[in-house]
Amino acid sequence: MNNSIIQAQCVNLEELNHLFIDLEYSKPQNKNFNVYRSRSFNQKNKKYLQLEEIKDELKKIDRIKLKYIYLIGQNSMSHPEFNHILRFCLSVCSVTIFSDGSCINDKKARFLKRVEEEGNNEIVFKIEINHYDEKTNDERAGRGAFRKALHAVTSLNKYGFNPILVIKSDMNNINDLREGFVELGKKFKFDTEDINFSFIPDIKNNKECEIIDNSISENYQNDVLDLDCMHSRLLSKSGIYNCPLLINDYRGRSGATISDFSPKCYLETDECRQCKNFGKRVYSNGWV
Repeated sequence: MNNSIIQAQCVNLEELNHLFIDLEYSKPQNKNFNVYRSRSFNQKNKKYLQLEEIKDELKKIDRIKLKYIYLIGQNSMSHPEFNHILRFCLSVCSVTIFSDGSCINDKKARFLKRVEEEGNNEIVFKIEINHYDEKTNDERAGRGAFRKALHAVTSLNKYGFNPILVIKSDMNNINDLREGFVELGKKFKFDTEDINFSFIPDIKNNKECEIIDNSISENYQNDVLDLDCMHSRLLSKSGIYNCPLLINDYRGRSGATISDFSPKCYLETDECRQCKNFGKRVYSNGWV
């Protein structure tokens, strides 16, 4: 019997044309004067990425090849410098904003439309929502999550945006979910098309799930892969990662800065296994 070492599959970055930027930011809980000072521009909070750091990193990349910049992170839109970061990113290329809808209302949507009209690049919104039924969605995402997402979608639609619904679900009930969201959209004058739906597996919360969709299984068997890590990298406070699913996981860290990260990625984590089984991009825009 031959002894051998099992090595995880290696995939290479084909071209860096999608860049995720993690704007993870936690709001202070109390409201005293010291907390206010820590959030001001003069008293920089070192726990989150700042505009100058993002500018420095983007100087090291070929901007011409960039197709989309993605702003992600819990409460990313509450980042103290969010508006400045958004304007800067729009000067580079189009921007996709991931949100649960909590920071988007009529006033914010109107402001973001004015920001988009200042230049030639577009803003794409991906709103997280998992079910067309309020009770079912909130059992999974938390109380009030459905109404926040729905209010964000209707506000964005009012000002000419065409938001994409990011739906984490079992791949077997896509048709039912699609029909439910189409009917829900009609009630609020939101005309949905295929581009408005992004069905992805709930990889983080279901590490043992198996995807059994025939078309996906066929892609996996033939190694026809089109993964996020083959087109993108994630910039965060702690370094460069292969994809958003592996943030703060040492196995997914590929370097310290944009100029020195590794183009190789080893699919060795549970998240990588499920993403590989899925066979296509989870977070980056698949139409470019």
